[in-house]
Amino acid sequence: MEKIGIIGAGGWGTALSILFSEKFQVTLWENFPDYAKILREKRENPEFLPDFKIPESVMITDEISYVCTNDILIITVPSQYFRGILKRMKPFYNKDKHLFLIGTKGLETETGMRMSEILINEFGQCRFAVISGPTIASEVAAGKPTAAVVASNDKILAQKFQHMFSSKTMRLYTSIDVCGVEICGGYKNILAIGAGIIDVLELGNNAKASYLTRSIKEMKNFGTLFGAKEETFWGLAGIGDLITTSFSPASRNHRFGQAVAMGKKQEFLASTKMVVEGIYASKAIMNISRKYNIELPIASAVYRIIHQNSRVYDEIINLMTRRLKDE
Repeated sequence: MEKIGIIGAGGWGTALSILFSEKFQVTLWENFPDYAKILREKRENPEFLPDFKIPESVMITDEISYVCTNDILIITVPSQYFRGILKRMKPFYNKDKHLFLIGTKGLETETGMRMSEILINEFGQCRFAVISGPTIASEVAAGKPTAAVVASNDKILAQKFQHMFSSKTMRLYTSIDVCGVEICGGYKNILAIGAGIIDVLELGNNAKASYLTRSIKEMKNFGTLFGAKEETFWGLAGIGDLITTSFSPASRNHRFGQAVAMGKKQEFLASTKMVVEGIYASKAIMNISRKYNIELPIASAVYRIIHQNSRVYDEIINLMTRRLKDE
């Protein structure tokens, strides 16, 4: 049985450990020793994926050196910790054997870098792919069907991961558009916050449909400026993930948007240990927007609401009364 290591025992990493344990010998790495002990004893992740049993065959460790003995490493840590974890992995990195699958969706706040760019920045040229799509962790762990895309500049590697990790409940497609897939993964988290706001304010189906349609257009316009392929935004990593993140009650970005609309932003953040990636992605996207003078009306509105306490209804009016133009 082939061995794989999963770095990050949040909801997504735990869900993948459950799914992949059917085919592989899985090692799941948790950063905090005390919590790793809880995972081993309870065989459950009470903070990030409650009510799902982690199979006994999954090895749970807090030793980064141990998980790095696996040739295939799936990285699922939150984006803001991604670089720091890579630095800890670096002493154990072997460029001749390690293959990486990046499952983190987000952008580094300070630099705006995508996760694969950080990987190359830290390790130099290495073999990697990214995975993204409509993959709510609890649904994946429950064995509900989904599809996702594996993107790599190395098409042979993308196909290798596609064949390795596709199953009766997860169908994988391949792409060479790493840039587009990663931009979708970060940007859609911002947009899902706005979707949550719309739902709480009961603005209606017309409003939400209009919002999501213009959102995917804005995300596409942004991404293609940096070399992403337009078709990626109409696929699983783009509109597919945006739909899931904007409707699912399990989406933390959507739930955060709901909390913002109810005036309970701080209470929500205090009540969860889960990272709301859209908060960080909005800062990164706005930094890029200012640097390159890119107009992003929807992402900008969400940013002002969550970071500058702008009034929601003021931002809605601003969006609705912008200069009229062709679609």
